[in-house]
Amino acid sequence: MYKSILLKLSGESLMNEVENINKEKTHEIALLIKKVHDMGINVGIVVGGGNFFRGRSNQDMEAINADSMGMLGTTMNALALRDAFNKVSLPNVIFSPFDFHELIESHTEEELKEMYNKGTVVIFSGGTGHIGCSTDTAASMKAILIGAEVIIKLTNVDGVYDKDPNKELDAKMYKKLTHQEVLDNPNIKVMDLACIEDCKKYKKDILVINFNDKENLIKVLNGENIGTVITSE
Repeated sequence: MYKSILLKLSGESLMNEVENINKEKTHEIALLIKKVHDMGINVGIVVGGGNFFRGRSNQDMEAINADSMGMLGTTMNALALRDAFNKVSLPNVIFSPFDFHELIESHTEEELKEMYNKGTVVIFSGGTGHIGCSTDTAASMKAILIGAEVIIKLTNVDGVYDKDPNKELDAKMYKKLTHQEVLDNPNIKVMDLACIEDCKKYKKDILVINFNDKENLIKVLNGENIGTVITSE
């Protein structure tokens, strides 16, 4: 069983049909992460901002403005997670690459690593802090920073497919891939190539599981063979 993980959590997982951030969904996620924490597993979270604004999909806006808005969306989501975690007495800290003064405490990377290793859930907001980089790249960078054994991408499909399963009925799901196989096949769209390259270089596994069933996270951490694993071997 993994003892240190980095979760790639989409902003959409916090929303419902009428609210960008839904309190029932954030509470459900908080209870789930607390369950993982109580298993003795160190947890880092890179949260997206797609429930507010998806910068790269807005072609009419200058990249610096679109990406900045996306990073602010991740920051709002991080604050919502902090509130939900506090309500279930789950120790947590937000890290932002930006200076928000009274909103978010400032910590060094060494302080974050120490807190992570002592069981504090680290919520990474703001992506990488740089224009043109996705939260996929942030996930690999933060996993390397804190020494997480694996990145777990929480998504709305069962794993990684050879084509879009929402559009192609004959799409085939992979149970296992190597980083190199993903890099060599442009039809496999799981995470940004920069993220895959980082994971290959630093030998970080990636697990892709369906988050519509929240218990899938507990199942995979207990060793059940669900979703898709991407490894260096």
